[in-house]
Order: sequence, then structure tokens, then C-alpha cells
Amino acid sequence: MATAAGTAQATTSTTNTTTQSATSAAAKQSSGARITAAPASCPKYYFCGYAGANYTNLVFKFKDCYLQGIAARTGGSWYNNQSNGTKARMYNANKQLVYTTPGAPYGDPHGNWAGIRYIDAC
Repeated sequence: MATAAGTAQATTSTTNTTTQSATSAAAKQSSGARITAAPASCPKYYFCGYAGANYTNLVFKFKDCYLQGIAARTGGSWYNNQSNGTKARMYNANKQLVYTTPGAPYGDPHGNWAGIRYIDAC
């Protein structure tokens, strides 16, 4: 037969385990690429685009704040290594906003350039 103290201890243990699991899952979900060091090919204050996944085959690096055209491609990756919190914007061929990145530093090792033709680094 369980005592009140034993039941309270079991409930506390279950609650702590559940809280730890939820906290761990939230940390994994929100950490993204923020905990990953910038690729060596992407200097500080730049937004870099790669033809390959996992930041391979650098094809451009921008730091200026205006629309800059990029070649049509698919697959790839990108890393935003600008000043902390700076967001880059991606546009289609009609110069319509498609995506705004999270604040720097942040990257997507499996981004997809399909439909993206312009970048505004900041």
C-alpha cells in the first residue's frame, strides 16, 4: 500500500522527468544552427549561400543591404553570419518576399534555393 509521502514522491519524480523531457525537447527544437559555428568560408558580417548541403561549395557571400541576384538552383544551404539579430530576406523572380531568415547567427544546412532569385542580406 502506498503512503501519502510515497505517492507525493512518485508524483514529484514523474513531474520532474516530464519537465526535464519537455525542456530538453524545447532546447533541441529552438537550438537550430545557432549552436553551430559559422562555416570557415562565411566570414563575420556576411550572408553566404552554398550549392551543396552542409555549407559546401560556396556560390555567393553578401553583406550589402540591397537586392542582389543569384543564379537559379535547387538544393543547397545557407548561413547568416551577419551582426547578431540581423535577418536576411529571400525573394522570387518577381522580387516578391518569399522568406525572412531568423536573426543571425543562424543557418540551414539543408536549404533549398528553388524559386529564390534575389537576396537582401539585411
